[in-house]
Amino acid sequence: MTSPQPAREARLRPEFADHYPGVEPNVWFTAATLAEHLLARMLRQGKADLARIPRMLDPEHFEFRGGDGPLGSQGALGRRSDD
Repeated sequence: MTSPQPAREARLRPEFADHYPGVEPNVWFTAATLAEHLLARMLRQGKADLARIPRMLDPEHFEFRGGDGPLGSQGALGRRSDD
């Protein structure tokens, strides 16, 4: 029996802190929770155009660890171990 993957985490790179007021740089957050927080902020501000947002957490702005990676990525989902 395999143990479950740890939750995917993200942290804001310090050089992009001015783009995300209220998000402390260099602090690890659960990626899903952080993405929900940022989406809620955009909706409140009337800035959410979901068709134009490829990813809520831009990999250029955030570092990631743990989990299986973003949905739709070339991660473990749908892959055989011998591929």
